[in-house]
Amino acid sequence: MIRNETLGACPVCGAAGRRLLHAAVADDSFRAVEGTWPLWRCNACANAYLDPRPDRATIGEAYRRYYTHAAAAPEHRPALSWRARLRLRLEAAYLHQRYGAPGPGAWPAAQLYRLLPVHRWATDVRLRHLPGPGRGRRLLDVGCGDGGFLRLAQACGWQVEGVDPDPLAVSEGRRQGLPLREGGLEAYDGQAGCFDHITLSHVIEHVHDPAAALADCHRLLRPGGRLWIATPNIDSAGHARHGRFWRGLEAPRHLVLFHEPGLRRLLAQTGFRALQRHRPAFGEPFVLARASHAMGLGLHPHDAPPPLPPHLAQAARRAAWAGVLWPARREFIYLSARR
Repeated sequence: MIRNETLGACPVCGAAGRRLLHAAVADDSFRAVEGTWPLWRCNACANAYLDPRPDRATIGEAYRRYYTHAAAAPEHRPALSWRARLRLRLEAAYLHQRYGAPGPGAWPAAQLYRLLPVHRWATDVRLRHLPGPGRGRRLLDVGCGDGGFLRLAQACGWQVEGVDPDPLAVSEGRRQGLPLREGGLEAYDGQAGCFDHITLSHVIEHVHDPAAALADCHRLLRPGGRLWIATPNIDSAGHARHGRFWRGLEAPRHLVLFHEPGLRRLLAQTGFRALQRHRPAFGEPFVLARASHAMGLGLHPHDAPPPLPPHLAQAARRAAWAGVLWPARREFIYLSARR
């Protein structure tokens, strides 16, 4: 059973001034726990947070039906059209040239793929905007699940390692030969300057003390090392449209919801510099809109959500194009920073 703790102040900046965003956000995305939680927005840093929220000792109850617990289903891929086969060949050349993945090294094909920005942006997100081939450099993925991303990075020449609190996911990754640790960043207490690159893909919103987590990452990176973060954007067009049913809220697992300026400030305060914004995958507004629409109808968003009605499909299309030019409204924030 979950026990809630009361904060009374922002867990990011410590300010007490705030306004109520949503009085009652439920676990509509995984339905692991009963109850609702209020979501507040800090008047000082403008990040959002749950208060009260699950405490550290019992928040694991909210992950009982989380997706990392599910065994991967076998893929059943339909026959590909010639256009899809051509795109995959161009993508393979791009992955080889840009990230060092094994495959054809045809430079003209890689350049052709750059002319398909919608597809290229999705590929870059999947590779987490890695700074080129690994060439033996050390990479840590925090919240690695069963290590799906680490297998991609390993194929690109990175010396990989991962950590995750889910024992089932860690066990599966170890079975596949990946060096994974169970737990969180506390598994690296006493270590410093040992990684060239750290990734936090949809992790920072789950931790009770985001500043401490970023400080740990700063300590673990070598001088000049790079941190990459992806997290939901509380200022997104999807949140503005779907409100408490926006898929990115995911109470009570998402304890803090950032906006980009607020996350940038926290990175600077924890010692990071040279921040860089990355493009999202073009289709993200459509994916989140379908899930949010399903939750608004009382349906489970992971059970084949219904097609979007025309007005929501049009809104998602506008949001996708607006996100190309207006980063403040993107569904997710993608940032990297240097130690």
